[in-house]
Amino acid sequence: MLDLSPGCETTNFQSLETFFQSPRMLQDILSSIEGLPMEDLLRIKNHLNHLIAKEDKKSLGKRKYRRAKTRLSGSLEIEREKEFYDQTHKVDIIEMSINSLVLASSTTIIEGDLLQVLFRHPTTGEKKIIDCQAERVQESGEASALVYQTVAKIVGKETIQKYRDMLKKRGQF
Repeated sequence: MLDLSPGCETTNFQSLETFFQSPRMLQDILSSIEGLPMEDLLRIKNHLNHLIAKEDKKSLGKRKYRRAKTRLSGSLEIEREKEFYDQTHKVDIIEMSINSLVLASSTTIIEGDLLQVLFRHPTTGEKKIIDCQAERVQESGEASALVYQTVAKIVGKETIQKYRDMLKKRGQF
């Protein structure tokens, strides 16, 4: 018997997956709740909504918000490279949220790098510039064609300024 009471937190979703694969079992569940009063049905609905929200929150991991899948091309400037030469690299923005980006580029990106991503808004054509810091970098592909998939957290101008100040002061006593 499946316990859907609000206090029940021990529902095993692996067993539910196999539980609902049988059409007969699903019909039995639906027929058993048909005769319940509206108050009990609302309680079951609230509990199911709570379980769904809990699983949805778990799937986000450490993130607070979902990322939207995108297909944007842009350019990338790496702050540590600006000291030696001014170069932009091609980048593809794969996912975006209000506080992070997922980028793919053939340029070597190191965790902790400060990045400046430039792209055009797809509907208005407005140029957008986002300052971010590489959090996780994952290499994929062969040695001749490495692609770095980077998760970058959006940072403020003060973080960029602190980094530039640190570069200026390095080597001084």
